[in-house]
Amino acid sequence: MLLSLVFQAYVLLFGPAMVSAHAYPGLQDTADFPAYIITDSVYISDDLENQVFSSSEFFDTPHLLEPITNYQEIPIEETISNDWIAVVFILCLVQLAIARFFFPGRIRQLLMAVFGYRFFSFVDKEGVMFRETPSYLLIINFILAISLLLLQTLKYFDLIAPWQDTHDLLIFGLIVLFFSGFYLMKKLMLGFLAWIFHTRKATMVYFTNLFLFNQFVGLLILPFIFYHAFSTTYYGLYASWVVVILFNIYKIIRGALLGYRVSGFSVYYLFLYLCGVELAPLLILGKAASVYLFNQ
Repeated sequence: MLLSLVFQAYVLLFGPAMVSAHAYPGLQDTADFPAYIITDSVYISDDLENQVFSSSEFFDTPHLLEPITNYQEIPIEETISNDWIAVVFILCLVQLAIARFFFPGRIRQLLMAVFGYRFFSFVDKEGVMFRETPSYLLIINFILAISLLLLQTLKYFDLIAPWQDTHDLLIFGLIVLFFSGFYLMKKLMLGFLAWIFHTRKATMVYFTNLFLFNQFVGLLILPFIFYHAFSTTYYGLYASWVVVILFNIYKIIRGALLGYRVSGFSVYYLFLYLCGVELAPLLILGKAASVYLFNQ
């Protein structure tokens, strides 16, 4: 049995190559055993004889391929790398790690002062918030985070068309300079108003409250911004603006209450004053920016 199977396999494998159909003309008339045509490299049934070409016909002859002249090149869109955003994120993490490692107690006081009046009074009485390293590290983190958020928002609404040939990193640097100058001018303006109205103590309390909230907001929005930069969704952008808006409303209300405790002025007038100080500059800058962008 085994020898018979081996013999049949040998015949199936090597029989067609060894035996020509012309040696057994009787087999050509049977349906069970089709005749085979031997070529240089292949064999087929005789009903396909007209379709067989010898391999020698393709050697040392010109190929039949011709170049296409009526094609159109498909442009490849150049994508801008977001690796520099990862560098900014790492820089923020390094700053926060330094602040947390070298000033753990002070960082806890600054963050708790956002919600607890006792901690706020302690920070305000010390009067060294604007001259200490952890405060500078936290405010730098806030400026970097809010600048990156503004850049992502401008790209989301396609408002950077006038600077579409400018790299995002350069635009980000300009936004950082803008926010740095904005808060510096704001501090000078508040100091000037405090000198005119003799409200130095209330102004310092308000500015301390402003810095504390900005530092805390910078910590909250940082992960959302980083998520949005490397995600295909916009949930990170929405969440960042929700946090910014809610905490700014809370900051204005708390600033009015703190001002009332220090100066004794009406909460209503203090609230109007803070709205003018906080919202009026932003509305003016936003209007000027919109007029400039949409008139290009």
